[in-house]
Amino acid sequence: MVFPTPANPSGPNNDSQRTNGSRREFLIRSAAAYAASSSIVALSSSAILAMHPVLAARQTAQGFLATLSNEQRALAQIDFKDQKRSEWHFIPMETRKGLPLREMTEPQRQAALGLLAAVLSESGFRRAVDIMAYEAILLELEGPAQAKRRDYRKYYVAIYGNPEANADWGVSVEGHHLSINMTYQGDRIVDSTPQFFGVNPARLLRDFETPDPLRDGAKTKYTSGTRLLLPEEQASYELLKSLSDSQRTLAVFDAECPADIQWAGEPQPKLEKPVGIPASNLQAEQKGKLKAIIDAYFSTMPQAVAQERWQIVDRAGMDQIHFGWAGGIDPKEQHFIRLQGPSFIAELCNYQTDPQGTQANHIHSVWRDLDGDFNLPIASN
Repeated sequence: MVFPTPANPSGPNNDSQRTNGSRREFLIRSAAAYAASSSIVALSSSAILAMHPVLAARQTAQGFLATLSNEQRALAQIDFKDQKRSEWHFIPMETRKGLPLREMTEPQRQAALGLLAAVLSESGFRRAVDIMAYEAILLELEGPAQAKRRDYRKYYVAIYGNPEANADWGVSVEGHHLSINMTYQGDRIVDSTPQFFGVNPARLLRDFETPDPLRDGAKTKYTSGTRLLLPEEQASYELLKSLSDSQRTLAVFDAECPADIQWAGEPQPKLEKPVGIPASNLQAEQKGKLKAIIDAYFSTMPQAVAQERWQIVDRAGMDQIHFGWAGGIDPKEQHFIRLQGPSFIAELCNYQTDPQGTQANHIHSVWRDLDGDFNLPIASN
């Protein structure tokens, strides 16, 4: 039940060298430079990346807005209290809130991607850009009739409120299989959910070459076996296979896999009783495997966000976390994983087929805040 290791587990081979930090640093630096009305060379990579994550996000958000026309800004900047802020989804849609990358000039796209780079970790940014590129893979698999639907630049950027030091404001970057939502209050990141990543095909069955969303004219090569969401899925299987028969009986709460994650597109998750085996019933080594799953979810966020999330988890107590499984226990079968603690719920669902008809090769992964996504309270049931 162990996933095969892909030939290139780190992901794609990109001739523009974005798999190292240089491209991300350039994007963050250049986006911040627009805000500072200064030349790019005036802001060193180390200075920008050493900023408090709120300052980096704020400067890149200001820089992105500074590149826009009045008409574009009317789409990209939304009142913080507008209910659109809590409207999210990852399915293909005709249009979304915000300004799409495809309606931006090249400098504007660079600034928008600099903002995305600033609100995610390096690995999270790489994953988000790869998900964009996978739209070109889907277009190749599904055919030219899907060109409008499968557009690697059909990703929308929105700023909520004014990105200022003493203001409430937020950011979303969203499109098919991607929804990143950040909420800020003064010098604090007060919420970073919903955090959603999806991939189709979950495991590539052959090599592909796609346009690089980061650079006009550049190409990205993806090798057969690549799995963008391998870390959290593999870590979940590692924990499952370590369970004894009696532990597995507790963990597997349903023999059937649900068709998708819960509450997809809903503003808030529901406060429901957890399912599966509590961490208090795990051995020390198994608890380490549980932590590895959580680390995989946290790895896409800036270090400050990951540290604060861990503090919240630790305060509530690791023993309060439940690990639940539904569906088959073979990686080729449809399967669903749920982690739930007092402060969060995380789900991973690999149920759907890919465009080639391969079962369980279309994956969705989400992390949600049981204190309320978007820093908004959850209504009681």
